[in-house]
Amino acid sequence: VTTGRLGGAYTVLPGLRLRALAGTSFAAPSFNDLYFPGYGVAGLQPERGQSIEFGLDWRTADGHASLTAYRNRVRDLIGYESDRSRCPPDPAYDFGCAANVARARLQGATLAAAQRMGALALRVQLDFLQARDQDSGQRLQRRAAHQASLGADWTSGDLTLGAAVLQVGARPDGGKVLAAETTLDLTAGWRLAPAWALQAKLVNATDRDLEPARDYQGLGRQAWLVLRYDTQ
Repeated sequence: VTTGRLGGAYTVLPGLRLRALAGTSFAAPSFNDLYFPGYGVAGLQPERGQSIEFGLDWRTADGHASLTAYRNRVRDLIGYESDRSRCPPDPAYDFGCAANVARARLQGATLAAAQRMGALALRVQLDFLQARDQDSGQRLQRRAAHQASLGADWTSGDLTLGAAVLQVGARPDGGKVLAAETTLDLTAGWRLAPAWALQAKLVNATDRDLEPARDYQGLGRQAWLVLRYDTQ
């Protein structure tokens, strides 16, 4: 299979750049998509897609911002099929199976920005997505219509403190609408030596109940202590 991309960028003003990109894509089904017991379907077809995007980038000495709009058209998109009647007759598939979406369209926009103000660095990203089965008009499974993230890092000498909030909108999954979810992650890092760093992380700090997929319980609060050695 041969795929290709063609893109370009043009500087409109100092610090302001316009860009465009078009291409084709190919994705073969994974081993689990084909053979996992009670889910995989051996006759699954590979994905083939066409995409186009346009973007605008703005950059200063202490920050940057970008806006990207895109549209992807995919044939035989590989995803989860919750309708039992569209899966193999084996009772093992009572909870759904892997399946192809004959014609899918994913289009949306991403707005991202970051700014440094002395010891404080801020970043934000907003994603808007319309993902639909073009034949049925239904929203694609497990894809939120919007997602937002906000992060902040404060650095003083060898110490760095950080916080990040992620908000994921409601999304359909197997005949159910999964509720929107908001999580908070906290980090603290200490540079012990040029090559050594100690990092503490508190993931899902507020211990929110998460449901990444229908009837699956996401992980609650997690604490990590990491020691890193880097020769670079």
